Amino acid sequence: MSPPLAAAISGYIDLRWRLNPVEATFHGVYEFDGQFASYDAESVREHLAALVSFESAIEEAGADTVAEEIDRTAVLHSLRHEILLLQRERQFVRNPSYHLWHAVNGIFLLLARRAPDSADRAASLLLRLQALPAFLETATAVLTEPDSIFVGVAASMIPGAVSLIEEGLDDPALDLTMLDPLELDRARVLAAESLDAFAESLGELATHATDNFAIGRDLFDLKLHTAHMIAENADELLRFGERLRASATWELEQIAMEIDPHVPWRELVTRLRRDMPTPDSAIDEYREAMEASRHFTISRELMPVPDATLDVVPTPSFLRQLIPLAAYQGPGAFDTVQRGLFLVTLPENGESWSAHCRAELPSTALHEGIPGHHLQMSIGNKLDSIPRRVLSTPAASEGWALYCETLMAEMGFLDSAAERFFQAHHLLWRAVRVILDVSLHTKGMSMEDAAKRLRDELGFEAHIAEAEAKRYCAYPTYQLCYAVGRRDILALRDDLRRVRAEEFTLASFHEELLQYGALPTVLARWGMGLAALE
Repeated sequence: MSPPLAAAISGYIDLRWRLNPVEATFHGVYEFDGQFASYDAESVREHLAALVSFESAIEEAGADTVAEEIDRTAVLHSLRHEILLLQRERQFVRNPSYHLWHAVNGIFLLLARRAPDSADRAASLLLRLQALPAFLETATAVLTEPDSIFVGVAASMIPGAVSLIEEGLDDPALDLTMLDPLELDRARVLAAESLDAFAESLGELATHATDNFAIGRDLFDLKLHTAHMIAENADELLRFGERLRASATWELEQIAMEIDPHVPWRELVTRLRRDMPTPDSAIDEYREAMEASRHFTISRELMPVPDATLDVVPTPSFLRQLIPLAAYQGPGAFDTVQRGLFLVTLPENGESWSAHCRAELPSTALHEGIPGHHLQMSIGNKLDSIPRRVLSTPAASEGWALYCETLMAEMGFLDSAAERFFQAHHLLWRAVRVILDVSLHTKGMSMEDAAKRLRDELGFEAHIAEAEAKRYCAYPTYQLCYAVGRRDILALRDDLRRVRAEEFTLASFHEELLQYGALPTVLARWGMGLAALE
């Protein structure tokens, strides 16, 4: 890579860590582990000026090869999206849960990962605890345009955040003996008190909060291009979502006829979800499903499978309110130990088990583990290109995981009708997400209407449907990425098979695609010689 381009990209990546120290922690960059982001007006102005400066430098720097130009293009789009977030979307002035999740995740990552030096981790944890009160105080000051939905989400997160401080740090696996116990206790007390104070401020914010979660058509379309390099606009994607919804519904109906021709498919969802793991067997059944999908991927030689650990464990009590069902925590790009974590929230006190039904386990396992997220991240973390390690779009990451559900169904991994039924149901769910994502942010749909549609059309329980709908409100353009990303990977696969004819193999296609990490699929298409970037 030319020295000017290498220097400009390196400078931008370093700036990313400084703008978002929690992201640095996630990727295994330890230098910023004791810090949080800054969203006060002066910091935002400084950040924007730095981003604009790097944008100019990267635009002016030349690339010597197609691979370098692909990296350069990816960096420019990422950088421009950062500018868009700070300059126009400005979640930090509207969404209290944006700040709270940043804070909680910053502490959780220090607890969850296995850092090579426990003393450094303990020191960083203390620094983050000490930084929390000032971070939340600034957050309260900058939340000048609060949205009522987001205020409510933040309020629901407070108990889990307090539990993280009061209980999570007592985990016997966490060695904090090198810290001054009085200093640590004081930091914990002040951190918990700052969360209580933030909760009080949420009550005040609620009195003048408005319903302004939607970002609007212009910004939505702009995000599609800058964040994901999706060429279509909102209306075109809405039509795509409706077409996919129709085809997925038809497939569900056909599989339902195989299972029981006398039961409508929506009723079949409820019936099949009665077959659930027990509290004693659930974790083992998830482990077995993930190992089965890994073994199948290897035995069919579908793609390279890295030697990266994936632990399946119950969600810690202090995270239960933040992770209602399950969550995957991937290894960082620079972590010395490549270890993924799949957290399963087991129902308690009469809570429903229906979301953990056995027929859905295989699709969930392959989506989150191998060949899904865990495989893509583990391979991406070994790439020589730093941009391909750390930059991503959900259109490529979530798109890949959903594509893997289709791939494994095609290859026969989902061998029972019930398993194929839920794979089709997952696809319908992602089609509905496209429709709701566009409709919430560009068509005036309310959160309540979105939750109702999830209940009525997909059979979601009320509390799950509401949580889903609120997440769609908070992350515009993210939800449509699953289905759009899958579509684009399938289209790339078909085009490459046509062009390469007898030389095409699934294994070689997957291996080549994975060399682009989770960059937008259009960049992989360009690198494979199928299209020049306009």
